[in-house]
Parts: sequence; structure tokens; C-alpha cells
Amino acid sequence: MMERKRVEIAGFIVAMVGALATVIGVGVAIWSSGKFISAPPEHVARGVVDALLESREQAGLSVPDVLADKEQRIRELTSSESQRKNAEAALARGEIGKADAIFKQIEKGAAHQAAEVAKTLGAIAYRNRPQGALEHYRRAVAYAPEDAEAWNKVGKLNYRLGEMAAAEAAFRRARELGEAAEDKRVIAMALNNLGVIARTRGDLAKAEGLHRRALALIEKLGHKKHMAVTLSNLGEVARARGDLNEAERIHRRALNLHEELGHKQGMANRLTNLGNIAQTRGKSAKAEAYHQRALALAEEAGHKEKIAIVFGNLGVVTQDRGQLDKAEEYFERALMLNEELGHKQGMATTLRHLGLLAETRGQRVEAEEYGRRALALFTEVGMKPEIDKVTGWLQRLGTP
Repeated sequence: MMERKRVEIAGFIVAMVGALATVIGVGVAIWSSGKFISAPPEHVARGVVDALLESREQAGLSVPDVLADKEQRIRELTSSESQRKNAEAALARGEIGKADAIFKQIEKGAAHQAAEVAKTLGAIAYRNRPQGALEHYRRAVAYAPEDAEAWNKVGKLNYRLGEMAAAEAAFRRARELGEAAEDKRVIAMALNNLGVIARTRGDLAKAEGLHRRALALIEKLGHKKHMAVTLSNLGEVARARGDLNEAERIHRRALNLHEELGHKQGMANRLTNLGNIAQTRGKSAKAEAYHQRALALAEEAGHKEKIAIVFGNLGVVTQDRGQLDKAEEYFERALMLNEELGHKQGMATTLRHLGLLAETRGQRVEAEEYGRRALALFTEVGMKPEIDKVTGWLQRLGTP
């Protein structure tokens, strides 16, 4: 049902081309049942706005706010037709200046609507089609360079695809826009994301500093969801330092917030974090229980990236128990999903696990091959701690 709804929304979005085409007098059409059919501008506008409506509901806006926004956007989309006619009439009368002013107004509105459509398309693709989503959000910031939310999405998608420099540049742009607007929420969001990049690169002191600055802003705003995410980032810094007690304390606090909000994706992420801590402590049964709970939530949401992460974690649990065939199955499933998503960090991590598994089986050549592939991806992403680990392991295997 959800997938059919997404397809319907995507179909409505195609109609935006027709709505914007009124700017230059092109006919309006929508895609229906495998072909384009003509439709009046208001019908097209309503289709586009229904798609925008869903994206705003998912963002947590209240129903009255969403409905008011919907009617306003319908008016905006249908007004360009009458504006165009006024401009053409002014041109016919020789009133060049008046016509130029009207066309500029139409162009500005069209750019705004085009950005909104690009963002909506990006939101639809965001979870399981990151490459496609990134293209949509890139168009959004081209149409609306001052849109901090869109820049944040550009950064997150680049991060997921392993493009650290591009991600950092996008997050810095989002922070600049937040500072210019004195928007604490946007600033905190950008600081948090820059902290994640710092942690990925192995700079834990810098990461902690950025996350704590973000947390101070978020606590003032009282935004529980962002508070939970920021706390979890600090928990991962603590775990990277080996302070498992502190990491567990912070992740449990974050999990409580997610549960209070009914935020299932956040709950799945925190359960994964707690599972990793349990595994590090050698408590495999407890780790598996956490990961299975996380997997159930991820599968319910159809979140492929999270499913891949959990498969990898379950592979580690089963490998530590000596169940090598089952571990390999988990790793292969994780690798397949990560490759589908273009998730370089996930691919590299899974390849390293497969290499360690091959070593356990005495398959030295296969282990080296997996290790080299993992090292190449970790290097491409710039994950220094992982580069050092894999390099040391390959040297131990006797790889020059």
C-alpha cells in the first residue's frame, strides 16, 4: 500500500512540469496509465500540492498548518497563468517595462516551486535511492541557494555515498545560512553533521566539541528528536574511545527519548548502538537480541541501509560464535544491499568482515583480496581509523 502511494505521488510530481510550463505558454499534461493526458492547470496544481502535503506531514507539521500551506500553494501554482496573460497583453500594448516586471515575478515563483518539487522528489527517493535523491536535492539548491534544509540533505546524501569533502562543504553552507538567519535549529543540525564527519575521520575531540555545541542549542529549543540524535552521536564518540559505560548511558537516554516520541527509526538506530556495545563486552546473546529488535523495526520501515547495517552486525555475532556459514550469509546480504545503495562505508565494512571470515577459514588469498577492496574504499572515504586497522591486518597477513 505504501509503495503504491509513493508511485502515485511520483506520478503527481511529473505534473509539475506542466504547471511550470504555463510560464512560457506550453500545454499542460500529466502521466496517467502509461500515457500523457491533458489537464487544466488547477488539476495539475492539486496533484503537485498533494505530493508536497505528504512531505510536510512526514516532517511533523500540524494538520491545520499543512492544509493552509496546501491551499496557498494551489493559488501560487495557478496564478502564473493569469500573470502570463497579463504580461503578454502588456507586450502587445508596447509596455515593455511592465511585461518584464511580470515575467520576473513569474520566474521567481517558478524557481521556488521547482525547488519544492525537487525536494519532494528527493524526499521520496531519500531512504532507498540515495544517488537519485542527491540529484533531486542538487537541483533544489540550484533553484533555491538559500535553502538550508536542502543543503543539509545534500550533505547527508553525500556522506551516505562516501563523498566526505562534498558532504562537509554542504554542511558548512547550511551552517552559514543558519547563522545568517540566526536559526538555532539549523545551526545545531549543521554542527551535528560536521561532528559526524569529524568522528568518521577519527578526530574524536573535534567531533565531541561540535556535538556538545549542537546539544547546547537543541536543549534551549527543547527539540526532543534532535536531542536524541545528538546524544547518540556523543554516545558513539564515547564508544570510539572505549568508554562503554558512558556510551551505554548516553544511548539509553537517547533510546528513551525516541520511545517517548514513537520514533521507530531512531529506536532502531539506538538498539543497534546498544547491540554493538554488548558485542564488544562479549555478551553475544544480548547483542543478538538488540540487533533482532532493530532489524524488525528496519524491515517494518523498509529501510535498506539500516537493514544492511543490522545484517552486518548479526554476521559479527554469529562469526564470534563460530557459525561461519551463517555469518557469511549475513555479510553477503549486507554487501548486496550496500552495493545497491552505493554506500561505500557499508561496503568497506562488510568486505573487511568477509576478509576476516576468510582468514578464519584459512583462505589467505581470499582474505587479502577482501582486505584490499575494503582498504581502497576506506581510503576513498577518508576513514583514517579504519584505514589503519585494515592496513595493520594486511601487514599481519604478510601483504606487502
